[in-house]
Amino acid sequence: MDNTETDQKPKTSRRIIIASILLVILVGFPAASYIYMNNGYNWRKQAVSELGQYGKIRPAFLILPNGEKQNRLESSVAVIHIFGKNPDLTDANRKILDDGERLFKQFGILGDMQIRADFRIAMIMEGGTAEFTSYRQKLPNSDFATFVWTAGLDVWKVIVDHGYEQFCKKEGIEPFPEYYALTDTSGQIRRYYNALDEKQVGRMVEHIAMLLPSTK
Repeated sequence: MDNTETDQKPKTSRRIIIASILLVILVGFPAASYIYMNNGYNWRKQAVSELGQYGKIRPAFLILPNGEKQNRLESSVAVIHIFGKNPDLTDANRKILDDGERLFKQFGILGDMQIRADFRIAMIMEGGTAEFTSYRQKLPNSDFATFVWTAGLDVWKVIVDHGYEQFCKKEGIEPFPEYYALTDTSGQIRRYYNALDEKQVGRMVEHIAMLLPSTK
């Protein structure tokens, strides 16, 4: 076989390989990047479309020693649940309390246990059985500022339940036995979720991440 012909074969193979690599770099990567960005844009667009406006929540004041009032929910994305009067430690309430712990661990801290000032979990109740009270007090992180345990049940129910009624009518659904309300940093309720449905709780987590201010 002619040596010239033998030398040309490796050169041709190298050209094909180089051309293939360039094709991937110049065409494949940009195409994949476009698809990724487009999918991300569509996901965000869909997520934003799921958020509405269902009324503004009331403040949850902490009275300081000097008499000054501090709204613990001010400028915070807040997850709100109303337990009602004298809640018991039912399976549903246990799950909601445990989910509060998970939300705290995911969103409530910023490295080295620095508490986020713009994320809160508001639990609304009056009283509670000994079992319920004992369980919530034993939650590992229940005493951190992220958890806002507050009363004023009747006033809260007027605001949150009214928005919930609007939400159910808009979505064409029956009310859930237990639900969360999610607010943005202005205190506006943006959406409600079935607190006992893992898929909806997962969607709430995605909305929380979207509504929280960037920490960068």
